[in-house]
Amino acid sequence: MAAIHIQNAVKHFGAAKVLDDVSLNIEDGELFALLGPSGCGKTTTLRAIAGLETFDKGQIHLGDKRIDQLTPGERDIAFVFQLYTLYPHLSVADNIAFPLRAASVPSAEITRRVAEVAKLLRITPLLSFKPSKLSGGDMQRVTIARALVRNPAALLMDEPLGALDAKLREDMRAELAQLHAQRRITTVLVTHDQVEAMSLADRIAVMHGGRVQQVGTAAQVYEKPANLFVAQFIGAPSMNIVDVEPTKSTDGGIALKLAGCSDLLNLHDQQQVVLRDTGKIALQLGIRPEAMTLCAPGEAGLRGEVDQYEPLGAYDLVSLRLQNAKTILRVKTKPRSYRQVGEAVTVRPNPSGCHLFDRQSGLAVA
Repeated sequence: MAAIHIQNAVKHFGAAKVLDDVSLNIEDGELFALLGPSGCGKTTTLRAIAGLETFDKGQIHLGDKRIDQLTPGERDIAFVFQLYTLYPHLSVADNIAFPLRAASVPSAEITRRVAEVAKLLRITPLLSFKPSKLSGGDMQRVTIARALVRNPAALLMDEPLGALDAKLREDMRAELAQLHAQRRITTVLVTHDQVEAMSLADRIAVMHGGRVQQVGTAAQVYEKPANLFVAQFIGAPSMNIVDVEPTKSTDGGIALKLAGCSDLLNLHDQQQVVLRDTGKIALQLGIRPEAMTLCAPGEAGLRGEVDQYEPLGAYDLVSLRLQNAKTILRVKTKPRSYRQVGEAVTVRPNPSGCHLFDRQSGLAVA
């Protein structure tokens, strides 16, 4: 096992710059996720670590060794692809043993290591089967077993659960978490699924437009997003974003006036200090749907009416149109609250759940 360090990576495909000065430090034994939408550069980064792509500029170190100039076979890195890459004419045992036989490992050692990794991934009863007899989840377990049997210094996984149905993905997430806890192999996971990244990874790098937007734990990227992209990409349903301007509150402090809305939103003391210190005027307010409470008309808060109501089982999602404004806020409420479209309500945001962003740069104001 070893840490992975990427320094100032740049990559072009033709005229398109797919990686723009990407630097990452992945710690020894860490499960690190590259999270972002399609085309953000996460898979290109992963393939470059494996040696399947080359950077136009930049370096990769595995531990103390620079590896970006080495061939894939010289890097001691295993790769798990999204689609199952099994040999259909070989049994499960032979598929797992294939990289060991290619490296001329003695037969007794191959047998021992195949049995060990099969037990770890709970596929021992399947060792005599051919891939055509396996379920999707079992085929992915075999693919992971074949990667682990080599005892690599690092493990790379490109959307490993993407081809599975929802229930299997949930089961495999739990198994991958348990597997990493047992082996502690330095692992880099590429995914566009925030649930997958947040539930599995020790840390997450959120990527967009070929750049790293933020690196942190699941709690850090959720609770303290660095910019508007991270704020809206992390969390489901996504964060509400509204144009606002600071104004004087009724008690002489600073409140926010939402675009086109006559009601004011009060801020807590720390946010008022930040606004005074920065002098920011053109702002956007971010509020997560779960950071607001629906109240009866007449209570303190922002007035509006129900525009849409979605019962989603574990919670209801209410779209609220603010009074005298085109602004729509989506609010998470307890299930079976039975809000009627057109019903007058008040929404009370939790000040600690409000995030402020510079309207021009999109960066968090903090």
